[in-house]
Amino acid sequence: MGERVGLVVALAAVFTATVMLVPMPLERMLGRAMVRNQRRIAEEPDWDGSDWKFFAPLRRHFGHVGLGMVLSAVVLTVVGPAGLWAGVKLGALLGLDVELGGGLKALVTAGLVVSAVKTVLLLVLAVPVKRRRPGALRSLTGYLSCLAGLALAAVWLDGVEAPGTQWLTLAVVAALFHLRFRLTLTLPVPGVASLILVSVNALVLWLIVWLTGLLHIAGFWPLVATVALMWAVEWPSRLAEAAAESRANPPQPPHDPFWPEHHMPQAPLY
Repeated sequence: MGERVGLVVALAAVFTATVMLVPMPLERMLGRAMVRNQRRIAEEPDWDGSDWKFFAPLRRHFGHVGLGMVLSAVVLTVVGPAGLWAGVKLGALLGLDVELGGGLKALVTAGLVVSAVKTVLLLVLAVPVKRRRPGALRSLTGYLSCLAGLALAAVWLDGVEAPGTQWLTLAVVAALFHLRFRLTLTLPVPGVASLILVSVNALVLWLIVWLTGLLHIAGFWPLVATVALMWAVEWPSRLAEAAAESRANPPQPPHDPFWPEHHMPQAPLY
């Protein structure tokens, strides 16, 4: 078990360093260019110039956004797999029994596992940082709640098994599940939004099980019961995160369609 933990830590460290340090110079150059362009947009436009010159800052803005998307795609499809390959080579040099085979599915699975472990490690490292502590604690609490719900499902539900080292398997699966894109729905019919979100989470968990093979869930209803249990255990952390977001972004008062009394337009006096 110690060898497996060391292998995951080594892969996560190399992967994190690669995806953060390799594109960093280009990201900084692009960020400085966007700041300069935003300053140009904020300046008074040249109304006497040509249309081409007038819309030049806007074209540059969309160009910068496009370059940022291209850079993200390159990091995802080239830099990330290269970092994963470098981590595997480092593990082999350190004497760890590691190899990467099985084609594209194995590469995607390994990349997801390393990304999930990296995310949890970054959350733990962010807790001592004062300005990042509240958000890191909320996210880490959500991860631990997810892990607790998955562990309860493995203990209570028939057809849910975690082979190998159970706690390590559940921790990795919970970390993968914690990477999911979180949706927020508000619908007038009670319970429908929760039903939709639980269905989406069930699809995410099924994809994780299918890709990684780390967790065995026998059938549709054990899958739904597992997700429902995880959803229920995560409920307090979701409420806390929603409250924090509401405090950070308070709702704006509704627009008053009438003029304030002290701003009422008055007829000129002659």
